Amino acid sequence: MKNNRINIKEKRRYAIKKVSGKTASVFVGATIFGIFLGSNLGVINTKADTVSNATDTATVAGNQINNESNTVTLNGNQSNSISNSPTTNSVQNENLSTDNTEKSTSSTDSSASSAVNDAVATTSSTARMATEPTTGTGSDRNAAGTVDENNSNTQETTENQARANETGLTSADNYSSNIYKGTDGKDYKIVTIYGKDYVYRPADIQANGTAFGQGKTTVADTKNNIQIAKEDLGGGKTRWTVVFFPNKGLQNVGYKLSGLSSAKFGIAITSDYEIVGDVDVTVDTQQGSSYKAVKYDNNTATEYEVISPLAQVKQSFNPQTDVDKKTGLINSDSMNGLANDYMQGPYYFTADTAYGRKNLWQTFFKEDNVKENAYDNQDYVGGVHDFWANNFTIRNKAGEVDGGSPDQKIMYDTLNGQISNKNGVINTSDFNKAMEFKSQGKSGDGYTQFASYTVSFVTQHTDSYQTQLPKGTKNQQFSGISANIYSYQNAYYNMYSYLKGEQRALTSSGALVQPKDVISNWQTGEDALAKIKQDYLNDEQINDLRNQIHNNVSDQEKLAQIVENGNNLNDAMKELGNSLGMYDEDGSLADHDVETTKNTDRYKLASQEKRDAYDKAVEAAKSVVDKQQGKYADAETVKTLTENVKNAWNALDGEKTNAESIDPTVPEKTKVNDTSKLTDNEKAEVKTAVEEANKDKFPAGTDVTVGDTGDVTVTYPDGSKDTISGTDLVRPAKDNEKYTVEAGTPVDLTHGKTIAIGDELDPKSVVVKDSNGSPVELPVGSKVVWVEAPNTSEVGNGKTGQVKVVYGDGTESEPVAVTYNVTPNQADSTTPTIPEKQPAVDVNNLTDAEKDKVKQAVEDANKDDSGKSTLPEGTTVEVGNDGTTTVTYPDSSKDTISGTDLVRSAKDNEKYTVETGSPVELTHGKTIAVGDELDPKAVVVKDSNGNPVELPTGSKVVWTEIPDTSEVGNGKTGQAKVVYGDGTESEPVTVTYNVTPNQADANTPTTDKISVEPHTSLTNDDAAKAITNLTDLPEGTTVTWKPGTAIDTNAPGDKQGTVVVSYPDGTTDTVDVFVNVKPTPENKTYELKAHEGIEVDKNTKL
Repeated sequence: MKNNRINIKEKRRYAIKKVSGKTASVFVGATIFGIFLGSNLGVINTKADTVSNATDTATVAGNQINNESNTVTLNGNQSNSISNSPTTNSVQNENLSTDNTEKSTSSTDSSASSAVNDAVATTSSTARMATEPTTGTGSDRNAAGTVDENNSNTQETTENQARANETGLTSADNYSSNIYKGTDGKDYKIVTIYGKDYVYRPADIQANGTAFGQGKTTVADTKNNIQIAKEDLGGGKTRWTVVFFPNKGLQNVGYKLSGLSSAKFGIAITSDYEIVGDVDVTVDTQQGSSYKAVKYDNNTATEYEVISPLAQVKQSFNPQTDVDKKTGLINSDSMNGLANDYMQGPYYFTADTAYGRKNLWQTFFKEDNVKENAYDNQDYVGGVHDFWANNFTIRNKAGEVDGGSPDQKIMYDTLNGQISNKNGVINTSDFNKAMEFKSQGKSGDGYTQFASYTVSFVTQHTDSYQTQLPKGTKNQQFSGISANIYSYQNAYYNMYSYLKGEQRALTSSGALVQPKDVISNWQTGEDALAKIKQDYLNDEQINDLRNQIHNNVSDQEKLAQIVENGNNLNDAMKELGNSLGMYDEDGSLADHDVETTKNTDRYKLASQEKRDAYDKAVEAAKSVVDKQQGKYADAETVKTLTENVKNAWNALDGEKTNAESIDPTVPEKTKVNDTSKLTDNEKAEVKTAVEEANKDKFPAGTDVTVGDTGDVTVTYPDGSKDTISGTDLVRPAKDNEKYTVEAGTPVDLTHGKTIAIGDELDPKSVVVKDSNGSPVELPVGSKVVWVEAPNTSEVGNGKTGQVKVVYGDGTESEPVAVTYNVTPNQADSTTPTIPEKQPAVDVNNLTDAEKDKVKQAVEDANKDDSGKSTLPEGTTVEVGNDGTTTVTYPDSSKDTISGTDLVRSAKDNEKYTVETGSPVELTHGKTIAVGDELDPKAVVVKDSNGNPVELPTGSKVVWTEIPDTSEVGNGKTGQAKVVYGDGTESEPVTVTYNVTPNQADANTPTTDKISVEPHTSLTNDDAAKAITNLTDLPEGTTVTWKPGTAIDTNAPGDKQGTVVVSYPDGTTDTVDVFVNVKPTPENKTYELKAHEGIEVDKNTKL
């Protein structure tokens, strides 16, 4: 998991272990150089006094190649060629670097960092050093970096960067890796992720391809055509500079320079490196040359000649914005993907999509010609794009590639989901992106391109991603870049691969190298680290303690001191967390929780200076106490941070004033005549009301004053004030407080009229008087209403009731007695005529149609001979659900006619109508009489709303005329009716029926002769035997002898008889059959036995 903290660069302990004596001189004396385009930087030595003077140094310009020097200075685009020194492959020609001997102090914009620095300003700058044990000298496990006067390792972020540049390894991105000098004198990077260690060493690998019948190229040939410079920028950032064709053309060692002819070159990058920003490509072309080029339009190639190309052209692209996400084609402002004088078909492929992954695999690794883009199966711009990396074999010496040997395939290919080169070394799935280019030029004199391509870009590395890279077949793991060339020209396949980065350190048997295998006393150090409680330490502190331990692993006394210091630091970190209320086990620190504190008055009401001091102390503490994000701080610094938080917390002294802590109770409003100008008496009433409502709240000495509009000012003893608005304390007098009400003139009410409480009555029933006792008009918006329902059940005068006045402001008067007279209503003088009862399906729940019929019947019954209504004009008739009818007269009086006098239950034949339904089936020849039932589906019964319903219970459908079943046929019609359960009947309705064949129609019995013994009495079973297809006839079919059939079985011979085949549906077939009576055997004696009790009819022949 990547945890970006690269911007925080506090005290760290990146341990490159120190070597002693001559070994140190050789290591530190290794020369680093870098290629800087447009600059003129020479060789930079970290230890000038240790550089061997036996090495000649030469300056190479243009296309000159120095085949002897161990160290060169590159000016502009000059290139370093092959060195004869055995150290060439490990140190030289690799690193792009500034002066690594200058130690700079890193800075950060982080406010947390500033807070820590300010918070510990009073802490001695040597506090940490004083708490650390000193380091002895002479141990081969001491740091290769600088040491202070106590021999303690002082390597920081910038020094980790310098060590990375010296060794060719990559610096830590998240304080998760350190660089060490091993006991074998080699350089190692140990990555620690979640307590697990991974050991890596520099990788400088050359692997070339070979076609059948051509000689192998060498390491020197590869480096003569590809050069890689790697500058570590710190924090996991790396600037890579790759020069393809540094001599401005293809050239193997000892051979002449050849111009380029559609030469393919590119760089594949492992997934633990991500490109940051643009990729820059500088093309340097030999002056005075010209060459053939190709440009593309809609995949159509046009050849042209480039005459007098520029000496140097700079192009660039951004992988995020200048690449077609589908095809991978690069096309930027400076790098045209279709028409470019200096290259053709630049592509950038990633494994983010299935087709991107396939393009990456088939162009860079697949051992085959590749022409079509995996996305759209269209030709690549520039035609064939392939590098054949799966063909390449290792050219390094034995032991230089962990898990690999000379002539072994370099790639173990799994990227396409299948395994190729099962004995390969580097897993192609390590690579998730590649940039691929193709030169211009064409075979033939004057047609080829003489140019070099310098590709430069910056990457961000992630240690945790590196540990997860897929492995080869034997634990091999590679991290870095693979720069490849594939070009067929001059009748030769030119295939070069230069892999630069890191490889997982393996033993000769292929086992993973463990830190303890190469770093002396490593396990002792790990055991010591395990003795330190780490519950509250942050990652940086743990890493620092690890490095202290490994720096002093041979000194048990100092190890013990470091362990003690570590545990003390852990305790101090707990205290720091507790000062923030973080580790509150029993709730005793709840008030120290930061959020809780910031929500208290003591914080909110404290001075800005004190709040700022607390915030600053908390921010500083948080920047250290966080387990993953926390910065390094030693025990003294942690204690200082803790004290700063505690002191700042204790200094918070905010407190509320009386006005802030007291919320005055607002009493009920006092009524006043004029809210804009209170009288003194009214002011006194308001003051008393406020004081009384707050007698338990106001402290002694509180003063209450009332203004003209009723506004109240409460002045507390501490001088703070509260104000209560007059609108909350006073109000105008209400109408019921202004007026009195007395009885007025009697009012008339109609006999039987329903009057409810709250109904209005004539205002003359009361007299309203003002505060002076003078009668006034009823105030606007007011009304007189009943407070009890008056009794209008009997006609009469001088009755009394209770009313009140409801004023426009919503207030009410007290009830007052009034007089009323009850006069006759129209119902008293009118008697409606009751009509004949109307039928209803449900007398308790009439339909709207039924109600309309009852209403019409009542209205018609109350008309004179001319058809004019005898009821008062304006009379309405309303019918209820049960038929009860209310006759309402214009004066609102009513007459009610009971539903039992107006409706009756409808008979079934009044409820329903009958229509033709579905055809019914009748059996051929079946006898049917009038009144016989038939299938109810023959009709459709509908209710009064016209909706189909089930046949009512107890009802049946019967024939009203006999249907004709004499002949089979469909679509015949007949007459039927419904006889309802209540005995009523529907009108006859036409029904449709089909006459279907009966079982006798559908079946034909077949017979065969049966044989019987003489004197046999034939039974129905014998008759059944004569029907040979009885089992095929309908189940339940029986066979009997036709009545009257007599067959003599006493004499032998064939006899004829008749049988009746009876079917389940009652139909029959009559069939003649033959019975063969067998001859009587000679000399056969029959014993006749008498049976008693057999009864026969008189004169029966036996």
